[in-house]
Amino acid sequence: MSTPDQSQPATSYDTVVAMLAAQLEIDAATILPDTELATLGVDSLTVAELIFDLEDKFDITLGDERPSLVVVQDIVDNIDRYLNNKPAA
Repeated sequence: MSTPDQSQPATSYDTVVAMLAAQLEIDAATILPDTELATLGVDSLTVAELIFDLEDKFDITLGDERPSLVVVQDIVDNIDRYLNNKPAA
């Protein structure tokens, strides 16, 4: 896997993968969009912590809605949906 171009901002996918890798202490290269969260050992507590961290990182509030999160891309899609609806600062 190539190193991301540091002149480009990280995508929400890159951020989710980096945060998951750090939280689970695994190599980010092993995390793909279709990787099942259960396969990574992600439980409901890990998801809750990740969501709180992502809310802080992206300055969004996902609220109490917890959609079905099965694969890594599900997390990214939800973050992107909120980012796309976030009012301009």
